[in-house]
Amino acid sequence: MNDIQIKNTAYIKNLEFTEYLFFVLVVLFIFLISWLIQKRNIKSNPLYRFYTKAVMVKIFGAFAFCMVYIFYYHGGDTISYFETSRALTNLMIQRPSDFFTVITHKASIANYYLFDGVKTGFPWPYMYFDPKTFFVAKLLVPFMFVSFQSYLLTSVIFAWISFVGIWKMFLMFGKLYKNISFQLAIAILFIPSVIFWGSGILKDTVTLSASCWFIYALYNSLIIKKKPIKHFIILFISGYIIYSIKPYILFALLPGAFILVIYDRISRIKSKLFRYAVIPLIYIASFGGGYGILTFLSGSFNVSKLLSEASVKQNDLQNADYDGHSFNIGSYNPTISGTLKAAPAALIAGLYRPFIWESKTVMMLLSGIENLIYLSLTIWILLKVNFIRLMRIIFENPLVLFCLSYSFFFAMIVGLSTSNFGALVRFKIAYAPEFLCALVILNYYRKIPRKR
Repeated sequence: MNDIQIKNTAYIKNLEFTEYLFFVLVVLFIFLISWLIQKRNIKSNPLYRFYTKAVMVKIFGAFAFCMVYIFYYHGGDTISYFETSRALTNLMIQRPSDFFTVITHKASIANYYLFDGVKTGFPWPYMYFDPKTFFVAKLLVPFMFVSFQSYLLTSVIFAWISFVGIWKMFLMFGKLYKNISFQLAIAILFIPSVIFWGSGILKDTVTLSASCWFIYALYNSLIIKKKPIKHFIILFISGYIIYSIKPYILFALLPGAFILVIYDRISRIKSKLFRYAVIPLIYIASFGGGYGILTFLSGSFNVSKLLSEASVKQNDLQNADYDGHSFNIGSYNPTISGTLKAAPAALIAGLYRPFIWESKTVMMLLSGIENLIYLSLTIWILLKVNFIRLMRIIFENPLVLFCLSYSFFFAMIVGLSTSNFGALVRFKIAYAPEFLCALVILNYYRKIPRKR
């Protein structure tokens, strides 16, 4: 295994000149395709005026991510994903039957040694024996073929394909709220931290795109019933991808999804009082339903176990030295009551930290500036809209209710289980677009005079 580590470390120190050359050609090709797509669709859908810019920003994010991890960090999980996927790709080329055995069976020592150190290379053991990380490595195999096993080109093409899900969700929001399409474009397509951390070869890139596909397909299949079979298939595939990599994202999505679907039915009831009263009951029922589904699908998904692990991490933080790159929300008991007491601090951490004065590096400073914008916009809305009207706006816009439910619940999970600012910023990209969308839409309704 030491030989493999030395090989990987040597690889990340340099990129071949041909990789840069092909990178320029691939970017030009992507730009041309994007421009043609924009030109073909912009007359029928003005939202496409953002398309080419958004694609190129995504590609720039992938390039910046590669440069940072190659020349600044000198490695990381992204390289391990690439090397593991390269071993899989070589195995498929050399021995297709062994490749099929590896990807269809659970990880084992016997199957690990179907690889060799000469023709295929070995996958990283900690990647291979973790089904969630190995799932991402398997997803990368098609990209390895078209990129000629280049780390830079694989990252760029991977980012390009992952952009499709983000774009679909933007089209959905933009169509519903045409008057604030520019603000929604910023919220979904142009958040710097989302562009950077959501464009590299990481779990987060996959789950970000899959969660956007999930929301888009949910709305089209179950709410407006547009091509329901097609979108239900997309909903199932995206849900399966999320479940295979980070099941807690699905846990955070499901309560809001149930609310969105059921609210569409009860919104036809004339009594507003009844509608407002039944929403909390729906949320409680949907929370239990989401937990039941994940428990049924996987016996390993255990909320008590997750809370215990999160509590241990936070207790460990108080006695460890992380060079100022970590935070803690205080100790809490891994019980429902203990978690509820820690929930406010966890929610603030998940939504607004690191604060700008907590930033120790350039990357953290950029995230701190973003969080300052989130916090300022939140305070502005709370100061300008009285509580009753704010609740009315939220409850009369089920998509806003869904975004807040998803982002709040996910932020609380992240705040409870994360103690490192670097991990916090990375995990946050999965719900940052939805949270900022909710703030933008609430601010839009704030400006509309209230009808008597």
